[in-house]
Amino acid sequence: MMRGALILAGLLGLGAMSAYAAADIELKTVDKACWAEIYEDTGFDLKDPHVKIQGPAQIATLKDYSGRNWSNEIQSIVVGPNAHLKAYSDKDFKGTELELTPNKRANDLSELNMGDEIESLKITCGG
Repeated sequence: MMRGALILAGLLGLGAMSAYAAADIELKTVDKACWAEIYEDTGFDLKDPHVKIQGPAQIATLKDYSGRNWSNEIQSIVVGPNAHLKAYSDKDFKGTELELTPNKRANDLSELNMGDEIESLKITCGG
């Protein structure tokens, strides 16, 4: 009888600890349609360096993003169907701003006066 009470007390204590640990877990929902893909060259060339950035995101400097210096190296961008992208010519979201809406495909950023000019960016999700 005493052994059963100890096991029950242990299980109740374990359950309380699990509830406490679960309260400390932060859950994030990922919007798989909220992303932007940046390319080093024009024309979305998959053979050249490119990276897909999951939104929402705020990247104050692209100098060492994803193990590579993307600062002033972006020539084309594809924006996902539920993403809004704001790109800036200077780090920390300063300088000239370029806004790209959902599903936008900017084949050659030099046509928008931003080829090899982006140093920071923000991606927001939804409407």
